[in-house]
Amino acid sequence: MKQSIGKKPAIIPTPVLIIGTYDTTGKANGMTAAWGGVCSSDPLSISFSVQRTRHTYQALIEKKECTICIPSTAHVKEADYFGVSSGRDRDKFSDTGLTPVRAPSVNAPYVGEFPIVIECRITHVVDVGVHDLFVAEVVDVLIDDSYLTADGKPDLQEAPFFFYNPLDRSYYKTGEYLMRGFSTGNLFK
Repeated sequence: MKQSIGKKPAIIPTPVLIIGTYDTTGKANGMTAAWGGVCSSDPLSISFSVQRTRHTYQALIEKKECTICIPSTAHVKEADYFGVSSGRDRDKFSDTGLTPVRAPSVNAPYVGEFPIVIECRITHVVDVGVHDLFVAEVVDVLIDDSYLTADGKPDLQEAPFFFYNPLDRSYYKTGEYLMRGFSTGNLFK
């Protein structure tokens, strides 16, 4: 039997995305966003939500470019810090010892220590309440060499990623390999 727990953001797992921008002074900044995911396959686009009061919001509106970094479990504390502190008051890169790196294809920084970087251009901004939903077209994806096979294909089976659970405000490590996707076409006929 299922019981009601009320209206909650119960999409689990929720990705941990670090949105990288340069602010109006040119300072590298990163902000943790948990409300996001792929929203279109053509053009390949990712959406994420940012409150208008956040320091990153103005940079996204002005620059219209960003990076989306996927951190590993080695940096869960830093990822959380990027979400609970403001770039208005703090230099998050300096505070955490992480390295801001200028992205090759967009005018935005990424976190050098994070294994996956998605370079994006903002194509749409939609008011959805206290957040605006940003739709960002993917320009390029950068993956750390340690997660590539000898022939250059991504191999993330051993990647130590994590997700956010908004129901208890905690982080959890991703699990084990289950099966290959898109492989059950004839299984249930």
